[in-house]
Amino acid sequence: MWTTTTYRIPQIIAILAVAGTLLGMDISSMSIFLSSKYFNEYFKNPGPLSQGLMTGANPVGGFIGCIFFGVLTDRIGRVVTFQTVAMTWIVGSVISALVVNVAMLVAGRIVRGVAVGMLSVLLPVYIGEVIPQEKKGRATSIVQFALTLAILGTFTSCFLLNFLESQISFRVAWGLELVPGLLFLLLSFKLSESPEWLVSHGEYDRAQTIFQYFSKDEIVKTSFTKIDLVETYGHQRTKYWDLFPPPLIKYTFFGLTIQILVQTCGINILMFYVVYICEMIGLRGAAKLSAASVPYLINVVFTCIPILTLDRLRRKVVIVYGAISLGCTMALIGILMGALGNEVSPIEGNTTIVWEITGIAGLIVLVLCFLFVAIFASTLSCCAWLYTNEVLPIPARSTGMALCMATSWFLNSCLTFAAPILLSKIKWLTFVLLGAVTLALSAIIAAWFPETRKSNSSNESSPERFSEKGGNEGISGEPVSKSSLPSPLVYTDNRIELIPDQSQMI
Repeated sequence: MWTTTTYRIPQIIAILAVAGTLLGMDISSMSIFLSSKYFNEYFKNPGPLSQGLMTGANPVGGFIGCIFFGVLTDRIGRVVTFQTVAMTWIVGSVISALVVNVAMLVAGRIVRGVAVGMLSVLLPVYIGEVIPQEKKGRATSIVQFALTLAILGTFTSCFLLNFLESQISFRVAWGLELVPGLLFLLLSFKLSESPEWLVSHGEYDRAQTIFQYFSKDEIVKTSFTKIDLVETYGHQRTKYWDLFPPPLIKYTFFGLTIQILVQTCGINILMFYVVYICEMIGLRGAAKLSAASVPYLINVVFTCIPILTLDRLRRKVVIVYGAISLGCTMALIGILMGALGNEVSPIEGNTTIVWEITGIAGLIVLVLCFLFVAIFASTLSCCAWLYTNEVLPIPARSTGMALCMATSWFLNSCLTFAAPILLSKIKWLTFVLLGAVTLALSAIIAAWFPETRKSNSSNESSPERFSEKGGNEGISGEPVSKSSLPSPLVYTDNRIELIPDQSQMI
């Protein structure tokens, strides 16, 4: 039955993966059509500013969605927020399918962006509150894998529909996006409410029942009381302004910096405008579209790596090595373009594309773009999301994630909007600038950021794990729970051990 609540972790992760598809669909829903003649004629040949508005509308909606998240989820709960997200996505898909001008296109992408923005906060928060610690990395990676599959699937459908060479192409492509929204809306009724949200609203009986369903430990089922619930989750709700005074400010800084890194590394610019890069290196027609599809396929394949390894790796090590590699690759792309390319008149009338690098040098640039996507998919794509969620203390996690993801979406919208203008004005220096910023941020993270993955010993079941001495600690170092028998699920879900060792990978 659709309305029967499930407490099985694999089923919950599968439902969250369906939600993950919504996060990825809009990333590739524009890239094919942006360079198509019929698309540009229908929208009266939009210039760099209009192109920036069309592509940047989705991240603008994402920023708005993050702001709405804090208001909605604390009042109506995690599950109802999931359902609200699904309905918002469906409305946005309908608007996009019926589009008649640039303004309506922007409106549809903003509405879908609002849904994606709320979901980008809600998914990691829900995973942090419901999924056990030893499965959080895999759950996050599976959601990211579903996202990459959605990107590839949307790109493929747009590629095939593009052969129709009429407005039916983008109308059908954008209309099909409501299908996963409808599916997720139905599946969301099977999700359990977050115990943390229930406790914060005084629904102790429901929270206790959910703990008993999730726990496989018979002792916990009979001994975990309402007092334990209050001691574990009965903290005061954190407001946005509480994130900046000490001691929370350093954790806020950690989360914000990681999300800034994700955007400034340039992955979204590359994925949104990969068709432009293909035109810069001289590819046209079917060859251009085929080459533009490769990054989406690489993204899917290399996201399998964190699914298999992330739960066994130190988060900081993955992020630092990934960021350094991304920064060097992006800078090298720009240097090659500047050294071996030349300025040209707008290619096929597109005033954004005024630089060309052909021959072997152009193919090397394309291969480096593919390498960049592979590195990102295997490192930052999953780990940055997980690190941000883990580094924030329990009382600040929901509000902190909303702030961090709002910052990420705001920066995403700015960069996506500015990219066509930057490519037309400073050309290849755009890539060098992104690479330099990425390297600078990776140095800061390597020098000062903590590790969030717990050591193996903290995952082992032992009597000491459940003692007062080894109990869950808050951000000030004081015990949060005085219970001598807290739930293993609660303990592993919320305790953060900051490992000072920066160089060792488990």
